[in-house]
Amino acid sequence: MGRPRGKEYSRYLLVAPGKHGADAEVHAFAGRAVRLRGSLIYRDGHTMVELVPGSVQVLKEGPASVSRTTLGEVTLTGEIVDSKCYLGVMNPGRTKVHRDCAARCISGGIPPAFVTADSFYLLVGGDGRPVQHEVLDWVGETIELTGTVERSGETLILRAEPSSFRRIR
Repeated sequence: MGRPRGKEYSRYLLVAPGKHGADAEVHAFAGRAVRLRGSLIYRDGHTMVELVPGSVQVLKEGPASVSRTTLGEVTLTGEIVDSKCYLGVMNPGRTKVHRDCAARCISGGIPPAFVTADSFYLLVGGDGRPVQHEVLDWVGETIELTGTVERSGETLILRAEPSSFRRIR
């Protein structure tokens, strides 16, 4: 994929092969413009890249700018899923039938997501921290939660504390 003209860059959720997140592979490159190789994973306009290990290279152009816009507080009903399976590796990649797989993926570092009837949010703690192990008991369940939504590029980020989660019966 070519780089867009000007100072624009494409940004994607990144994962490693298997049931693993990409943090160990990309941590040293945070905030920098990079080129990488990988396989696209996509669903309904959301895209993720499964990295080819060792393929990340820094571009000479300098740091990549990352802007976030706060959209406000929300109360939503939906389900916590592992983003990799939901975006295309498994079908449907959600509900109780996918719960055990999703728990293994999230435990392995795949970013959790919160899916509603019409939206997909990357799920993090209220302070922006990863919440992998904190959300495992809630995966595959219909829940209601309260948090703050941010937009970073095309990605919606939901900041919510697991203490705000409530099962819907």
